[in-house]
Amino acid sequence: MNILLAPDSFKGSLSAVEVCRIAAAALRENMADVAVQAIPVADGGEGTVDSFVFALGAERKEAVVTGPRGLKVCAAYAVAGDVAVIEMAQASGLPLMLGQPNAKKATTFGTGELMKIAAAGGCRKLVIGIGGSATTDGGIGCLSALGVRFTDAAGQPVSPDGEGLAQVAHIDISGLAPAVRQCEITVLCDVTNPLFGPNGAAYVYGPQKGADPETVAFLDDALRHYAAVVKRELGVVAADEAGAGAAGGLGYALKVFLNAEMKSGAKAVLDLCGFDEKVKAADWVLTGEGQFDRQSLMGKLPGTIAERLGGKKGAILCGVSRLSEEEARQAGYRFVQETNPLHLPFEAVLPHCAEMLYEAVCAAAERIKNE
Repeated sequence: MNILLAPDSFKGSLSAVEVCRIAAAALRENMADVAVQAIPVADGGEGTVDSFVFALGAERKEAVVTGPRGLKVCAAYAVAGDVAVIEMAQASGLPLMLGQPNAKKATTFGTGELMKIAAAGGCRKLVIGIGGSATTDGGIGCLSALGVRFTDAAGQPVSPDGEGLAQVAHIDISGLAPAVRQCEITVLCDVTNPLFGPNGAAYVYGPQKGADPETVAFLDDALRHYAAVVKRELGVVAADEAGAGAAGGLGYALKVFLNAEMKSGAKAVLDLCGFDEKVKAADWVLTGEGQFDRQSLMGKLPGTIAERLGGKKGAILCGVSRLSEEEARQAGYRFVQETNPLHLPFEAVLPHCAEMLYEAVCAAAERIKNE
């Protein structure tokens, strides 16, 4: 029996790497002559670097860069050949605000530093996961680190953050780092929000980054202003494109200034990990995430894998499921195995999540043998 594990993380409890290790151990303990291959998957947010290190044997590297608060942080990235996988949350993520989110002042500067370091090290393809950001700076922090100059009406540099965004009057791209300019850049992004407006970066994501209603309105106006300056100075209009509002506008910046290609995080990660080739040798594919629901089948990992099973049997591992077994079957999965079938409060099960996953995979092994 050949089983391919390709789970996302169980958010807040287990990383995708941990899910793979626990599930593999349970399968080997409960099934004779089983071969298990693992592809821990992330969607571009927390855990993306670790997933690539585990799945591809990529080299994990670290660099000291500027965190979202302006303080130095140690950020990891992964390198495999000429490909660097950068997790912007490592350099500009919300947890790095240490419980003091500040949507106006948080900067993506460190993400730009990571890109520059990777390119200087010889990487020619940069894969950037932009989930989990603390920022709403339109990406000017990242671009400033790469050599783009943003100045105010008096010709003075603006601060590389959301506050400075409102003051941008002129943009000089002549200093954009040549090594990065020559890179092929792919952005892992599973949101479709525009840069500004009711569904834009500030209104949808600003509150979770510490923005009160007044700050949300300020940042939305700043993003509108920024897009107008980009249109005037560079002749580019991209604020309404899907994903422009991702990571507080970093998606927009990477698209406009570096011609980045926006891709579904799930699809891109599966491609980079060689999922389609690995699934050919599998009898079963086990995927999953913390909560399995309708959103799971709409561009996220379970829905994407269901489209690529190629006739192989699939099953879902999850903390809780909001879908019935019949709904899962209609999506292409033989069954759903919950780790928390009683749907107990998250706080109650968190200390026991590893053991509960192990037990759930043991039960899944029995179901696989009986299929």
